[in-house]
Amino acid sequence: MIRKSILFAYLTLITLLSIWPSDGLPDIELFPNADKLIHAGMYSGLTFLVLWAWADKFAGIRLLIPFFFVVSWGLFMEILQLYSPLGRSFDMTDELANSLGFFPGWLFWKLVKNSLKSSVKTIS
Repeated sequence: MIRKSILFAYLTLITLLSIWPSDGLPDIELFPNADKLIHAGMYSGLTFLVLWAWADKFAGIRLLIPFFFVVSWGLFMEILQLYSPLGRSFDMTDELANSLGFFPGWLFWKLVKNSLKSSVKTIS
């Protein structure tokens, strides 16, 4: 239950950050298009938490379920920005970064899952 609670708290955080008025966000320019890396990182975290919350549910072809969830949530956030009066705008490159964030999150989950399996075998 705690894993799902953490996932939903993180999803709430992503949602709030996505619809927060842009003039209320810090304007820090790290390097050109740094925000795309931030988008990918946020959605990598979302992917990891989805897979962690339902660790035994997604394998093989069912891995498409969290992939489509992550892509759809990112698109939903961009569409909300398009219609929001809060100074945000739809950006397809943000959606691409959101979607690509799935892959590092999935790889990190695989590493964690495999290391947990290894440590259980070592203890046995």
